Amino acid sequence: MNDDKYKIERNVLKQYSPYTNCYYDEKGVKHVCINVPAKFKFHMMEYELLPGIIAYFNMCDFIQRYTNKDPVFKLKNTEELSVFNYMVSGQAQIGVDENKYIPIKENDIFIHTKPTENSLYSFYGKTSFIHIVIIESEIYKHKETYTIEYYKLINKLFLLSKKEENIIFKSENHIKEILEDLKKHTFKDEISQKVYYQIKIIEIITYLYELNIGEIKNDYKTYTDAQIRVVRKIKNHLSRDIASYISLEVLSNSYGINLTTLKNCFRDMYGKPLYTWYREYKFLRAKELIKNTDYPISKIANMIGYKSSSKFTKAFKKEMGVLPSSYRKKKK
Repeated sequence: MNDDKYKIERNVLKQYSPYTNCYYDEKGVKHVCINVPAKFKFHMMEYELLPGIIAYFNMCDFIQRYTNKDPVFKLKNTEELSVFNYMVSGQAQIGVDENKYIPIKENDIFIHTKPTENSLYSFYGKTSFIHIVIIESEIYKHKETYTIEYYKLINKLFLLSKKEENIIFKSENHIKEILEDLKKHTFKDEISQKVYYQIKIIEIITYLYELNIGEIKNDYKTYTDAQIRVVRKIKNHLSRDIASYISLEVLSNSYGINLTTLKNCFRDMYGKPLYTWYREYKFLRAKELIKNTDYPISKIANMIGYKSSSKFTKAFKKEMGVLPSSYRKKKK
Protein backbone atom coordinates (compact mmCIF):
# COMPACT_ATOMS: atom_id res chain seq x y z
CA MET A 1 0.00 0.00 0.00
CA ASN A 2 2.70 2.50 1.06
CA ASP A 3 6.11 2.92 -0.57
CA ASP A 4 8.62 0.29 0.60
CA LYS A 5 11.06 2.97 1.76
CA TYR A 6 8.77 3.57 4.76
CA LYS A 7 8.80 -0.09 5.84
CA ILE A 8 10.33 -0.26 9.29
CA GLU A 9 12.58 -3.24 8.48
CA ARG A 10 14.09 -1.26 5.56
CA ASN A 11 15.22 1.41 8.02
CA VAL A 12 17.09 -0.84 10.47
CA LEU A 13 20.75 0.17 10.57
CA LYS A 14 23.25 -2.30 9.12
CA GLN A 15 24.87 -3.25 12.43
CA TYR A 16 21.52 -4.40 13.81
CA SER A 17 20.36 -6.34 10.73
CA PRO A 18 21.77 -9.68 12.00
CA TYR A 19 19.57 -9.34 15.11
CA THR A 20 16.40 -8.56 13.14
CA ASN A 21 13.61 -10.99 12.38
CA CYS A 22 10.53 -10.07 10.33
CA TYR A 23 7.48 -12.31 9.92
CA TYR A 24 3.71 -12.24 9.38
CA ASP A 25 1.29 -13.92 11.77
CA GLU A 26 -1.82 -15.90 10.81
CA LYS A 27 -3.87 -12.68 10.60
CA GLY A 28 -1.42 -11.04 8.21
CA VAL A 29 0.05 -8.64 10.77
CA LYS A 30 3.73 -7.87 10.27
CA HIS A 31 6.03 -8.36 13.28
CA VAL A 32 9.52 -6.86 13.37
CA CYS A 33 11.65 -8.21 16.23
CA ILE A 34 15.14 -6.99 17.11
CA ASN A 35 16.93 -8.76 19.95
CA VAL A 36 20.42 -7.58 20.85
CA PRO A 37 21.65 -9.65 23.84
CA ALA A 38 22.35 -7.67 27.02
CA LYS A 39 21.27 -4.47 25.28
CA PHE A 40 17.60 -4.32 24.19
CA LYS A 41 14.62 -6.12 22.68
CA PHE A 42 12.17 -4.56 20.23
CA HIS A 43 8.90 -6.12 19.13
CA MET A 44 6.94 -3.97 16.70
CA MET A 45 3.62 -4.86 15.07
CA GLU A 46 2.90 -2.91 11.90
CA TYR A 47 -0.57 -2.07 10.62
CA GLU A 48 -0.85 -0.40 7.22
CA LEU A 49 -4.29 1.00 7.82
CA LEU A 50 -4.77 3.45 4.98
CA PRO A 51 -2.54 4.96 2.30
CA GLY A 52 -0.19 7.28 4.16
CA ILE A 53 -1.20 6.10 7.64
CA ILE A 54 0.69 3.36 9.48
CA ALA A 55 0.22 2.35 13.11
CA TYR A 56 2.89 0.57 15.15
CA PHE A 57 2.41 -1.25 18.43
CA ASN A 58 5.88 -1.17 19.93
CA MET A 59 6.98 -3.19 22.97
CA CYS A 60 10.55 -2.75 24.18
CA ASP A 61 12.80 -3.96 26.95
CA PHE A 62 15.84 -1.73 27.31
CA ILE A 63 18.48 -3.48 29.38
CA GLN A 64 20.82 -0.60 28.67
CA ARG A 65 19.78 3.00 28.25
CA TYR A 66 18.61 3.55 24.67
CA THR A 67 19.23 6.91 23.00
CA ASN A 68 19.27 8.39 19.51
CA LYS A 69 23.08 8.56 19.71
CA ASP A 70 23.02 4.83 18.93
CA PRO A 71 19.74 4.35 17.06
CA VAL A 72 18.34 1.10 15.69
CA PHE A 73 16.40 2.86 12.93
CA LYS A 74 17.32 5.69 10.60
CA LEU A 75 14.15 6.96 8.93
CA LYS A 76 14.48 8.45 5.47
CA ASN A 77 12.60 11.49 4.15
CA THR A 78 11.64 12.60 7.65
CA GLU A 79 10.33 15.90 6.28
CA GLU A 80 7.46 13.86 4.79
CA LEU A 81 6.59 12.25 8.11
CA SER A 82 4.72 13.27 11.20
CA VAL A 83 4.75 10.77 14.06
CA PHE A 84 2.29 10.87 16.95
CA ASN A 85 3.58 8.80 19.86
CA TYR A 86 1.43 7.53 22.72
CA MET A 87 3.29 6.05 25.68
CA VAL A 88 1.26 3.09 26.93
CA SER A 89 3.71 2.25 29.71
CA GLY A 90 7.25 3.02 30.79
CA GLN A 91 9.33 6.16 30.79
CA ALA A 92 11.40 8.36 28.50
CA GLN A 93 12.96 11.78 28.27
CA ILE A 94 13.05 14.08 25.26
CA GLY A 95 15.84 16.59 24.75
CA VAL A 96 14.71 20.11 23.88
CA ASP A 97 17.99 21.94 24.31
CA GLU A 98 21.53 21.19 25.39
CA ASN A 99 21.19 19.14 28.60
CA LYS A 100 17.52 20.07 29.03
CA TYR A 101 14.95 17.30 28.97
CA ILE A 102 11.22 16.80 29.32
CA PRO A 103 10.15 13.60 31.10
CA ILE A 104 7.60 11.48 29.22
CA LYS A 105 5.36 9.13 31.18
CA GLU A 106 2.43 6.76 30.78
CA ASN A 107 -0.54 8.23 28.85
CA ASP A 108 1.52 11.10 27.43
CA ILE A 109 1.31 11.94 23.73
CA PHE A 110 4.39 13.53 22.22
CA ILE A 111 5.19 14.88 18.80
CA HIS A 112 8.89 15.59 18.40
CA THR A 113 9.27 16.94 14.88
CA LYS A 114 12.32 19.20 14.87
CA PRO A 115 15.23 17.59 16.73
CA THR A 116 18.36 19.70 16.91
CA GLU A 117 21.90 18.37 16.72
CA ASN A 118 22.07 18.38 20.51
CA SER A 119 18.64 16.83 21.05
CA LEU A 120 18.60 13.47 22.75
CA TYR A 121 15.87 11.08 23.62
CA SER A 122 16.32 8.26 26.10
CA PHE A 123 14.29 5.22 27.07
CA TYR A 124 14.63 2.90 30.04
CA GLY A 125 13.46 -0.56 31.05
CA LYS A 126 10.19 -2.01 29.80
CA THR A 127 8.28 0.48 27.66
CA SER A 128 5.46 0.25 25.16
CA PHE A 129 4.12 2.73 22.62
CA ILE A 130 1.56 3.19 19.93
CA HIS A 131 2.93 5.24 17.03
CA ILE A 132 0.73 6.75 14.34
CA VAL A 133 2.79 7.72 11.30
CA ILE A 134 1.34 10.14 8.74
CA ILE A 135 3.20 10.20 5.40
CA GLU A 136 2.36 13.36 3.48
CA SER A 137 3.54 12.17 0.04
CA GLU A 138 1.59 8.90 0.28
CA ILE A 139 -1.59 10.66 1.37
CA TYR A 140 -1.30 13.06 -1.56
CA LYS A 141 -0.54 10.21 -3.97
CA HIS A 142 -3.66 8.30 -2.88
CA LYS A 143 -5.92 11.20 -1.96
CA GLU A 144 -8.74 9.79 -4.09
CA THR A 145 -8.93 7.00 -1.48
CA TYR A 146 -10.20 9.51 1.07
CA THR A 147 -13.32 11.61 1.19
CA ILE A 148 -12.60 15.31 0.73
CA GLU A 149 -13.26 15.89 4.44
CA TYR A 150 -10.83 13.18 5.60
CA TYR A 151 -8.13 14.36 3.23
CA LYS A 152 -8.41 17.96 4.43
CA LEU A 153 -8.44 16.89 8.07
CA ILE A 154 -5.34 14.67 7.80
CA ASN A 155 -3.45 17.21 5.70
CA LYS A 156 -4.20 20.04 8.13
CA LEU A 157 -3.12 17.91 11.08
CA PHE A 158 0.15 17.11 9.32
CA LEU A 159 0.83 20.79 8.59
CA LEU A 160 -0.02 21.81 12.16
CA SER A 161 2.35 19.26 13.65
CA LYS A 162 5.18 20.39 11.37
CA LYS A 163 4.87 23.98 12.59
CA GLU A 164 5.61 22.98 16.17
CA GLU A 165 8.90 21.93 17.72
CA ASN A 166 7.82 19.82 20.69
CA ILE A 167 4.23 19.05 21.58
CA ILE A 168 3.73 17.02 24.73
CA PHE A 169 0.46 16.57 26.54
CA LYS A 170 -1.37 14.05 28.69
CA SER A 171 -4.11 12.27 26.78
CA GLU A 172 -7.67 12.62 27.97
CA ASN A 173 -9.72 9.58 28.97
CA HIS A 174 -11.36 9.47 25.55
CA ILE A 175 -8.17 8.68 23.64
CA LYS A 176 -7.01 6.33 26.39
CA GLU A 177 -10.24 4.36 26.03
CA ILE A 178 -9.78 4.13 22.25
CA LEU A 179 -6.24 2.83 22.67
CA GLU A 180 -7.30 0.37 25.36
CA ASP A 181 -9.92 -0.94 22.92
CA LEU A 182 -7.21 -1.40 20.30
CA LYS A 183 -5.09 -3.43 22.71
CA LYS A 184 -7.72 -5.79 24.10
CA HIS A 185 -10.24 -6.26 21.28
CA THR A 186 -10.30 -9.74 19.71
CA PHE A 187 -11.19 -10.31 16.07
CA LYS A 188 -12.73 -13.00 13.94
CA ASP A 189 -10.31 -12.49 11.06
CA GLU A 190 -7.89 -10.09 9.38
CA ILE A 191 -10.62 -8.15 7.56
CA SER A 192 -12.59 -7.26 10.70
CA GLN A 193 -9.36 -6.37 12.52
CA LYS A 194 -8.17 -4.03 9.77
CA VAL A 195 -11.53 -2.26 9.42
CA TYR A 196 -11.80 -1.85 13.20
CA TYR A 197 -8.28 -0.38 13.41
CA GLN A 198 -8.99 1.97 10.49
CA ILE A 199 -12.06 3.32 12.28
CA LYS A 200 -10.24 3.76 15.58
CA ILE A 201 -7.15 5.41 14.08
CA ILE A 202 -9.31 7.87 12.12
CA GLU A 203 -11.12 8.56 15.41
CA ILE A 204 -7.78 9.31 17.09
CA ILE A 205 -6.65 11.54 14.21
CA THR A 206 -9.95 13.42 14.39
CA TYR A 207 -9.48 13.84 18.14
CA LEU A 208 -5.94 15.20 17.66
CA TYR A 209 -7.22 17.61 15.02
CA GLU A 210 -10.02 18.81 17.32
CA LEU A 211 -7.44 19.50 20.04
CA ASN A 212 -5.95 22.20 17.80
CA ILE A 213 -2.44 21.14 18.74
CA GLY A 214 -0.97 24.39 17.46
CA GLU A 215 -2.59 26.20 20.40
CA ILE A 216 -1.60 23.74 23.13
CA LYS A 217 0.41 25.57 25.77
CA ASN A 218 3.59 23.65 26.35
CA ASP A 219 4.20 24.76 29.92
CA TYR A 220 6.28 21.70 30.74
CA LYS A 221 9.34 21.99 32.97
CA THR A 222 12.76 20.84 31.82
CA TYR A 223 15.43 19.08 33.86
CA THR A 224 19.05 18.11 33.38
CA ASP A 225 19.97 14.50 32.71
CA ALA A 226 21.69 14.38 36.11
CA GLN A 227 18.53 15.55 37.92
CA ILE A 228 16.41 12.91 36.17
CA ARG A 229 18.93 10.20 37.05
CA VAL A 230 18.97 11.29 40.70
CA VAL A 231 15.18 11.24 40.96
CA ARG A 232 15.14 7.75 39.46
CA LYS A 233 17.73 6.64 42.05
CA ILE A 234 15.61 8.11 44.85
CA LYS A 235 12.55 6.21 43.65
CA ASN A 236 14.55 2.97 43.49
CA HIS A 237 15.90 3.66 46.99
CA LEU A 238 12.39 4.14 48.38
CA SER A 239 11.11 1.05 46.55
CA ARG A 240 13.69 -1.05 48.40
CA ASP A 241 13.18 0.63 51.78
CA ILE A 242 9.47 0.66 52.60
CA ALA A 243 9.95 0.09 56.32
CA SER A 244 11.48 3.49 57.02
CA TYR A 245 10.21 7.03 57.13
CA ILE A 246 12.59 9.35 55.31
CA SER A 247 11.81 13.05 54.98
CA LEU A 248 12.09 14.75 51.62
CA GLU A 249 14.56 17.21 53.12
CA VAL A 250 16.88 14.36 54.12
CA LEU A 251 16.55 12.76 50.69
CA SER A 252 17.29 16.00 48.84
CA ASN A 253 20.35 16.66 51.01
CA SER A 254 21.59 13.07 50.74
CA TYR A 255 21.35 13.03 46.96
CA GLY A 256 22.42 16.64 46.40
CA ILE A 257 19.26 17.82 44.66
CA ASN A 258 17.20 20.92 45.38
CA LEU A 259 14.01 20.04 47.29
CA THR A 260 11.67 21.90 44.91
CA THR A 261 13.38 20.32 41.90
CA LEU A 262 13.00 16.88 43.50
CA LYS A 263 9.27 17.39 44.06
CA ASN A 264 8.61 18.82 40.60
CA CYS A 265 10.77 16.35 38.71
CA PHE A 266 9.28 13.33 40.51
CA ARG A 267 5.74 14.48 39.76
CA ASP A 268 6.58 15.11 36.11
CA MET A 269 8.30 11.73 35.78
CA TYR A 270 5.74 9.59 37.59
CA GLY A 271 2.53 11.58 37.39
CA LYS A 272 1.97 12.12 41.12
CA PRO A 273 3.68 13.68 44.17
CA LEU A 274 6.46 11.63 45.73
CA TYR A 275 4.67 11.06 49.06
CA THR A 276 1.47 10.03 47.27
CA TRP A 277 3.39 7.50 45.19
CA TYR A 278 5.29 6.22 48.26
CA ARG A 279 2.12 5.71 50.28
CA GLU A 280 0.39 3.92 47.40
CA TYR A 281 3.46 1.76 46.81
CA LYS A 282 3.63 0.75 50.48
CA PHE A 283 0.00 -0.37 50.49
CA LEU A 284 0.46 -2.18 47.20
CA ARG A 285 3.28 -4.16 48.84
CA ALA A 286 1.10 -4.71 51.92
CA LYS A 287 -1.66 -6.14 49.69
CA GLU A 288 0.83 -8.52 48.08
CA LEU A 289 2.14 -9.67 51.47
CA ILE A 290 -1.36 -10.18 52.89
CA LYS A 291 -2.42 -12.13 49.81
CA ASN A 292 0.70 -14.23 49.23
CA THR A 293 2.08 -14.91 52.73
CA ASP A 294 0.84 -16.11 56.11
CA TYR A 295 2.68 -13.36 57.97
CA PRO A 296 0.71 -11.89 60.87
CA ILE A 297 -0.85 -8.50 60.09
CA SER A 298 1.33 -6.96 62.81
CA LYS A 299 4.49 -8.15 61.03
CA ILE A 300 3.29 -6.80 57.66
CA ALA A 301 2.52 -3.48 59.36
CA ASN A 302 6.12 -3.33 60.61
CA MET A 303 7.47 -4.32 57.20
CA ILE A 304 5.92 -1.23 55.58
CA GLY A 305 6.88 1.16 58.36
CA TYR A 306 3.97 1.03 60.85
CA LYS A 307 4.95 0.40 64.47
CA SER A 308 1.29 0.17 65.48
CA SER A 309 -0.78 -2.57 63.81
CA SER A 310 -4.01 -0.74 64.77
CA LYS A 311 -2.86 2.40 62.91
CA PHE A 312 -1.92 0.23 59.95
CA THR A 313 -5.35 -1.43 60.00
CA LYS A 314 -7.10 1.95 59.97
CA ALA A 315 -4.84 3.27 57.22
CA PHE A 316 -5.28 0.10 55.14
CA LYS A 317 -9.06 0.32 55.37
CA LYS A 318 -8.99 3.99 54.41
CA GLU A 319 -6.75 3.25 51.43
CA MET A 320 -8.32 -0.03 50.26
CA GLY A 321 -11.86 0.15 51.63
CA VAL A 322 -11.52 -3.12 53.54
CA LEU A 323 -9.79 -4.38 56.70
CA PRO A 324 -6.52 -6.32 56.19
CA SER A 325 -8.03 -9.47 57.74
CA SER A 326 -11.08 -9.27 55.46
CA TYR A 327 -8.87 -8.71 52.43
CA ARG A 328 -6.88 -11.84 53.31
CA LYS A 329 -10.04 -13.95 53.64
CA LYS A 330 -11.31 -12.75 50.26
CA LYS A 331 -8.04 -13.56 48.51
CA LYS A 332 -7.42 -16.99 50.04
